[in-house]
Amino acid sequence: MKKLLLIVLLVCSTLGAKLLGQTYSLEECVSLALANNTQVTNSDLDVSAIGYRIREIKSALLPTIEATGQSVYYKDLPAQYVNASAFGGPEGAYNKMTLSMKQNTSANIQMNQNLFNQSVVVGLKAAKVAREAALVAGEYTKENIVFNVSATYYSIQVLQDNLIRLDSNISNLEKTVEINKVLKDNELIADNVYNRMLINLDNLKNQREIQKLQIDELHTTLKFLMNKDADELLQVESFNYAEVIAMPQQFDLNDRADIRLQQTQLTLSQYDRKIVKAGYFPVLVNTWSLGYNGFNTEFGPFQPINDDWIRNSYVAMTLKIPVFDGFKKSNQMRQKEIEIQKNLNTLSAMKLNANKEVEDARTNFEANTRLLESSRHSLDLAEALFISAQAEYSSGLTSSSDLLNAQNDLSNARNNYSAALLNLKLAELELKKSSGTLLSSLN
Repeated sequence: MKKLLLIVLLVCSTLGAKLLGQTYSLEECVSLALANNTQVTNSDLDVSAIGYRIREIKSALLPTIEATGQSVYYKDLPAQYVNASAFGGPEGAYNKMTLSMKQNTSANIQMNQNLFNQSVVVGLKAAKVAREAALVAGEYTKENIVFNVSATYYSIQVLQDNLIRLDSNISNLEKTVEINKVLKDNELIADNVYNRMLINLDNLKNQREIQKLQIDELHTTLKFLMNKDADELLQVESFNYAEVIAMPQQFDLNDRADIRLQQTQLTLSQYDRKIVKAGYFPVLVNTWSLGYNGFNTEFGPFQPINDDWIRNSYVAMTLKIPVFDGFKKSNQMRQKEIEIQKNLNTLSAMKLNANKEVEDARTNFEANTRLLESSRHSLDLAEALFISAQAEYSSGLTSSSDLLNAQNDLSNARNNYSAALLNLKLAELELKKSSGTLLSSLN
């Protein structure tokens, strides 16, 4: 029997755990959200794509090899006039002649090597900055996900904490209603006194249903952020009152992801200007070529005269020096300079706004800390007052109005405390985000 009872208890506990769903800590929720979020995945893909972009640009510094083949059969041979005196004819006379044959087959392999190309060098540096920008953009995306997951998680915790207090309040009031029913049935109190108690009890139960609905909606939001199925059951840990909430003391606004992203955008615009400027530099290319030609007076792509494939090869150094482009690059330079100035203005405005956000978040955090202490004190008083009023009412020492007033005071104090608790946690998140320490605080 003992073994059977033990098995039944184990099965019940297992089924109960499945019905309630797995309990996740905040760290686990954040980890799953970051691992499963499509935006984070796309950010990682952006970084990988830029890595291949860097390799693409580097390939311009490597030699390129190209093989070509051509077979041409002239139905009408091209000809040109030449001075007859060059072949012993009279001066001033011209003869038409052709040096081509009807069938001309050629095969050639050519290698080109950039020896100097400033545009490629600058483009490579710009691509590395673009990779850094993609990494910072990924951090910014992760920061927003961490904020949303944390805010949702804290909201569920606080509402669940409030729900426990609300259930306790409902349970206490139900006991009082039962006593009142006995008193009413024995005509010791009026019906309206009993009905007022019922109305207050129903109001509390309605509050509970509304709050339970809010918790369910927040659970759905949390599962969406974690990329989990909406039907999957999950639970969050109970609120930890022992956790110390402290303001970050040391931080650098330049560590903020949005400011670093704007700084990389500024650097990219500066490199865009350098790429345009690189167009003024000469380009030096080395070329090596090897080929074979075959000729025939009739159609025969693979039958040259005397089976003779004539070899030709050469090595060339080509220097291209830009001289005049119709002021194209000059106008491009002006556009890039304007873009740089706009990025500088944006960066300056962002830093000013970041300072304001930090100060506002710090003030909000301090104010909500004081409000939490005050609301905690009010809740303790309201709980003590309600217990005392309930005991006095049961002993006939106070009226039902006093009890209902105490109950209303407790409801207001409980709601105020929950709001203050949630506002403080959200203020903590805002302060960490504005100071650029939100991601580092998870480590």
